[in-house]
Amino acid sequence: MRYKLILLFVLIGFLIQSCSVQVKEKGSSTYKDTYKPKTAIRNENKEKIELKTLESNNTKNKVLIAITEEDKNFIKKEASALSMQIPDDKDIDYFIDYFTTTKKYFTENALKRANYFMPMVKKIFRHEGLPEELAYLAVVESGFNPFATSPANAAGIWQFIPSTGRRFGLRIDEYIDERRDPYKSTIAAAKYLKTLYNMFGSWELAIAAYNCGEKCVAKRLESSSVISFYEIKDILPSQTKEYVSKFFAILLIANNPEKYGLDVKTNIYDVINFTADREINLNDLAQEKKVDYDILKFYNAHLKKDIAFEGININLPKLDYAATFDRRFITTQPIAKNKTSENRYVAKTSSPKPSTEPAQTIVSQTQPAKSENDSESLISLIKTSEKPEIVKTSYKPSSNKENIYIVQKGDTLFSIARKFGVSVDVLKNLNNLEDDNIKVGQELLIP
Repeated sequence: MRYKLILLFVLIGFLIQSCSVQVKEKGSSTYKDTYKPKTAIRNENKEKIELKTLESNNTKNKVLIAITEEDKNFIKKEASALSMQIPDDKDIDYFIDYFTTTKKYFTENALKRANYFMPMVKKIFRHEGLPEELAYLAVVESGFNPFATSPANAAGIWQFIPSTGRRFGLRIDEYIDERRDPYKSTIAAAKYLKTLYNMFGSWELAIAAYNCGEKCVAKRLESSSVISFYEIKDILPSQTKEYVSKFFAILLIANNPEKYGLDVKTNIYDVINFTADREINLNDLAQEKKVDYDILKFYNAHLKKDIAFEGININLPKLDYAATFDRRFITTQPIAKNKTSENRYVAKTSSPKPSTEPAQTIVSQTQPAKSENDSESLISLIKTSEKPEIVKTSYKPSSNKENIYIVQKGDTLFSIARKFGVSVDVLKNLNNLEDDNIKVGQELLIP
């Protein structure tokens, strides 16, 4: 009996020990499965963050609206008409998405405002011998807002800085700022674009130079010893680098805005221009012509104090449409502090009459998107009445005469100087040239 009890206790002991081992093993296994060292947790979190970043980038880079074959044909047609190289599809895709999503409100209003000026702008461009498509550069520049002002004091629908505005005949003083005159500034913009085209020989380079200044483009062409926009594109300022693609994107959107979900339906207005033959108050004119003051001010943003002196241009929308003018999308002049009275300024009979001559003082300004020329112009200005033939620059071999070059059709002083590795000033001094004008067949001494 004694041995049986001993044996029973031994068996019970083995049984208890066996259960204890199983519990420990089970507990150890659970702990091992749930516990992870700090390093492993950090690596797992890093993988999750990288995955989220990758998903975010994929969403960011995803093109919402791709260019169709119809779009490509339209772009090809426009590029051919402008003798321009078609930008990369991805760049155009990006800016179509940008202008129709991120900047949808801006684009809709800009194209609506464009209808208030477009007939006049296209008429001026045709008269100056420019492609009408270039009128849409004003959408990129200012959204067709005559009151638009950049941080560097570029103003109006064509965003002229003071010195470039004066350079192209715009009057800027305490009474008038013709950079904001849609009519006068468009004439100046056409002259400037022609100057740039004749200087560089391509519309890509011309509109890039319109954005960042001719010196900006000329320096990069000279430093790289190349002749095309796409060869210097990556070394241009970021805004200028994107400018051509933005222009084509706007052309495509403006051709069929409904396709991109934009509502730009509004009346299309022509503009009547006349020169004041006496001192005219804008408020009085609004009452006389039965045109809303804000609409009239929108078309005459250049009149700082609402007074047009004799010889100053005045713009009127065609009165046939005045009653149905959609004024929700016009912009009004910002009211500066302590200057609220200027918006409704009424001239007294004793008020001084400023000179109608453009101011001679050049105001020094700087702006990344528009470098001004305080020194002598790189190319002489083209008179309003002149309509030079727009031709692509070509580099012709020089004549057999040693150190003499005969000017060929399409040559400019800039292109000749670059061909022979000299500066424009050296050519002008050597040939006793007072300006940058040269003629086909003219002989130039080459150092």
